[in-house]
Amino acid sequence: MPKEILMPALAAGMEEGHLVRWLKSEGEAVKRGDLLAEIETDKAVMEMEAEDEGRLGPILIADGSRGVAVGTLIASILADGETAPARAASLAVAPAVAAPVVAAVPAGAASSKPAPSTPAPSTPAPLVPAAPVPSLAARAPSIAALVAARKVVASPLARRLADDLGVDLAALSGSGPKGRIVRIDVEKARHQRAAPAAPRLSTAAPRLSPGAGQGGLNHAWLRQGEGRPLVLVHGFGSELNGWRPFLAGAALSRPVLGIDLPGHGGSAGHGAARFEALVAAVGETLERLGLFDLDLVAHSLGAAVAVALAAEGYPDVRSLFLLAPAGLGPDINGAFVSGLARARTAESLAPWMGELVADPAVLTPAFVRAAAAARADEALVAAQLRLAAALFPDGTQAFSVRAELEQLRIPVTVVAGTEDRIIPPGHMRRLPGMVGLHLFSGVGHMPQLEIRDAVWRLLERHLRAAG
Repeated sequence: MPKEILMPALAAGMEEGHLVRWLKSEGEAVKRGDLLAEIETDKAVMEMEAEDEGRLGPILIADGSRGVAVGTLIASILADGETAPARAASLAVAPAVAAPVVAAVPAGAASSKPAPSTPAPSTPAPLVPAAPVPSLAARAPSIAALVAARKVVASPLARRLADDLGVDLAALSGSGPKGRIVRIDVEKARHQRAAPAAPRLSTAAPRLSPGAGQGGLNHAWLRQGEGRPLVLVHGFGSELNGWRPFLAGAALSRPVLGIDLPGHGGSAGHGAARFEALVAAVGETLERLGLFDLDLVAHSLGAAVAVALAAEGYPDVRSLFLLAPAGLGPDINGAFVSGLARARTAESLAPWMGELVADPAVLTPAFVRAAAAARADEALVAAQLRLAAALFPDGTQAFSVRAELEQLRIPVTVVAGTEDRIIPPGHMRRLPGMVGLHLFSGVGHMPQLEIRDAVWRLLERHLRAAG
């Protein structure tokens, strides 16, 4: 018989949850242990695993549904030839409609006098009419409101901001692709509510200055071109200009955008320290720039940020091309992280940069001097020391994106080296089967510099596959 999937109690005292999104589609094969959906409690977003095998039946509670009571039937797992439970249709709207209370006795009928043990035979007990059950038509506004709320299409960052500011997303018109509500729409609504007479805000994405708010990361268009842009996100201790040697001489027709992570380059004063704050800052910057259809190319820490951003549901991230990604295991070269974060001169920086590659000759003196010049800013060094302490305490990666990587349904390519002295190459094991892994012998933590031409060939192949 069909195996019911009920809204689980994922925390002590949990009475209801927010079904963030389904990770399986109706009719898709399911095996025990597969991740079925993301459920948000009042403390965290957690994953619900399948306890049976079969195929996923009709989904009764849609993505984004809030206030779903624990124990509510949300779907079922069906064996071959089985159909969904007969009661699914009525339970599909159960969380949205409060069950009517049917009175057993009329109001005021309760009495302190004990009832007679046996009623008089000649006097039958009166038939007490039950309270009328609202018709479907009477309940339609509540159901319609639920359906309308579920149809609101908004980015995760816009939803988070709307919750913080108390803005009703259902009342907004989205300016993003296909009417999607994005951050700027929520900000505009807040502005108009606070000051109705103020001039209308422009939706044009201005050039953001370094550290301008939580979304204002420094960025630069490293290449002009036509088509879907490539967005490059660097690793710890680097900056967007670190991509220039990789881009030099490349035949590329697409526009290329580089972004400085918080605490790096022109974003040194941004102030974000937690991993989640880095992800939010990159996503908000892309939203402000109006970029909703892009491919992400990212290295090390930036690669982990890219995975988390795509898993969060950032609209139309078409693919991920990840170079020596962080966030796939706990250990990291802690001495390198702290040494690089402290270095201020070319002399103190060169030995640590040598750890990045299998052959130090790859790093020219000019490249090292340029990196050292960028680290002359005391505020930047202080920011990276804070980041190192928060993200890599005691030589440990205090964040993980392995589960997020397993959820993605977009093309993902990973390029790494067997001689990586920063992140153990063993972290690349157990990647999801759909992820393309290219592990190069004799290459360290910087394949984009050590085997530049090979990486470009792989990137071109990856982009063709992504469409």
